[in-house]
Amino acid sequence: MLFAAMLGLQAGVLFAGDDPDEAPPAFVMDEVVVTADRQSEQIRRIPANVTVITASDIERSSARTIVELLSAEGGLTARSLLGNDKKAVVDIRGMGETSVSNVLVLVDGVGQNPADMAGPDFSSLFLDQVERIEILRGAGAVLYGDGAVGGVINIITRPAGGKPHASATLEGGSDQYTKGAASVGGAFGPFRLSVIGNYSDTDGYRQKGYFWNKNVSTDIACDLGEHLSLWAKTRLHKDHYGLPGPLTLEQFDQDPRQSTDTTDSNGETWQESYSAGLEAFLADLGNFSASVTYKERENAWVQTLTPGSIESRTREMNLRYQWNHDIGACQNELTLGWDRRDIAYDQETSFATKPYDVQHAGTYVFDKLTLRDHWVFQAGARHHDYENILTTTGKKTTWTQDVYTLGAVRLFEIGDRLKGSLFANHATSFRVPNVDELGFATDDIRPQTGDHWDAGAKLLLSQRAELGLTWFHIRIQDEIWFDAFNYINTNYDRATTRKGLEAALRFYPTDTLKLWANHTYTKARFEDVDYEVPTVPQHKTSAGASWTATSWLQLDLSYQFVGSRPQGGNPLEDYRKTGSASGGATYARMPSYQVVDAKVTVRLNRAGAKAFFAVNNLFDEQYYTNNYYDNVYPAPGRTWRVGVTWAF
Repeated sequence: MLFAAMLGLQAGVLFAGDDPDEAPPAFVMDEVVVTADRQSEQIRRIPANVTVITASDIERSSARTIVELLSAEGGLTARSLLGNDKKAVVDIRGMGETSVSNVLVLVDGVGQNPADMAGPDFSSLFLDQVERIEILRGAGAVLYGDGAVGGVINIITRPAGGKPHASATLEGGSDQYTKGAASVGGAFGPFRLSVIGNYSDTDGYRQKGYFWNKNVSTDIACDLGEHLSLWAKTRLHKDHYGLPGPLTLEQFDQDPRQSTDTTDSNGETWQESYSAGLEAFLADLGNFSASVTYKERENAWVQTLTPGSIESRTREMNLRYQWNHDIGACQNELTLGWDRRDIAYDQETSFATKPYDVQHAGTYVFDKLTLRDHWVFQAGARHHDYENILTTTGKKTTWTQDVYTLGAVRLFEIGDRLKGSLFANHATSFRVPNVDELGFATDDIRPQTGDHWDAGAKLLLSQRAELGLTWFHIRIQDEIWFDAFNYINTNYDRATTRKGLEAALRFYPTDTLKLWANHTYTKARFEDVDYEVPTVPQHKTSAGASWTATSWLQLDLSYQFVGSRPQGGNPLEDYRKTGSASGGATYARMPSYQVVDAKVTVRLNRAGAKAFFAVNNLFDEQYYTNNYYDNVYPAPGRTWRVGVTWAF
């Protein structure tokens, strides 16, 4: 009703005009990102596959959550237990079941992966709080340390400052979905401010799949002249959610919305984060930055009448010095850094108590040399120390890891019709066992290590089309996994490999029509045995179109295909039973699925408002993204939303 009323308003009263948007097309290759080398750099100068989801991309997307938004990106595959952001996982380059610990998620450069296997809590941020998201595919261990194996996702929140402003948003939709959000901010003399609050509530697609979520974030900064800036940020999050549980394949076919749980299983989370820092601009002497973060997380649940709880407190410090200087005709950019993360972790369940003190500390150096404006060479190394103490017994576990990266980029331009870059990179990575894995582990469990090779091209054709191609190869030794036969965490006794090709295209036939597509082929296997890594699809395709029909009307359509893949669980079960790699699969493969989403946006410029209507899973595809031992966790069917935002 709200959307229909908005369309019924007279264009001459509220709409700014009927001329198409004259803004020129924007290309990923020209975007400047900070995630790849912890300082501002154009994507085409980086020897890796990097993309950025801009504020404009977020506005056009029909995604309701960050996970839905990320799932449309090339090489990123989402899995969800509950059909929402809570307990959802985003995989990059086929890390599979342990992607919660092999893909590093940051918010404004601060790590969000907990010490256990819970994975980063994407529900602790709304899309309203996000300015942009930068995605680095491949190893980022030199700059970010433990867990930066498949890739790094850096979620950058809305910055403080700008003209004084305020906004309010109201949304509603299927499954009793409601949402409200408000923000204020601006620059006031030397001070910059941003405050954002939001709330959402839904019954969920499935029975007992309810989820309500509240978030508040603040960002305050002060510029003390041209050489020093101080800042402080807070984030508060609270949620409550149902746990509808898995279904058998037969139950899924009968009714994917049902729940077989009769005990009202549920959970709730409280999370708070406080950060402060400074940036000093020292002219010819370089730049220095420092930050400290304190986070608390409390998660309590009752599942099939069995209670459990987790409490963790994290203290993190980052120091970074950057010095840009010329060496003859070459430009050199040197980065030195030190980071430390201390975690006090306590988990209580009916079958285990896990009180740990965990410490990560790393020192890194990263150097980038630009030669004759055509060649960019980079090299870096990190020394990382890990210590874990089981506080009830005093048992101490320590590991030391050293990793490096080497890369090169060749920039080129051919007339006015073609420009781009060719790149190659080799890097190493590592991941230490998390506290859940250490709690039930073989005596000889150890960190996994990886070797990564990347090569590719980024091309801009006639200022109308952009093409990116990346080949990658990852070989991981001692990969950490859960042995369901013996109910224990251990290392694979054989290496795993991920090989693949990532392709992405953006095409602007006109300034008002944008077409895009990406496809990723990933072959994730065990070395010397023809078995696939669980939950990793070989093929994943996304595509879409965005048409600015007039200055007040925009239409967006997107499509996603995810190929079939093995269920989660014990990947070598058949091999161990039969002694042969040719044995049949014990459990059925997860079937492929296709999802189409659509969105219509109306901008009421003179009223300072915009309205939208979005439909996700337009054709009501029945599918699931998580499957273990023939137990499935259904994904939502067709859902719709309508909303309006006022800006002041």
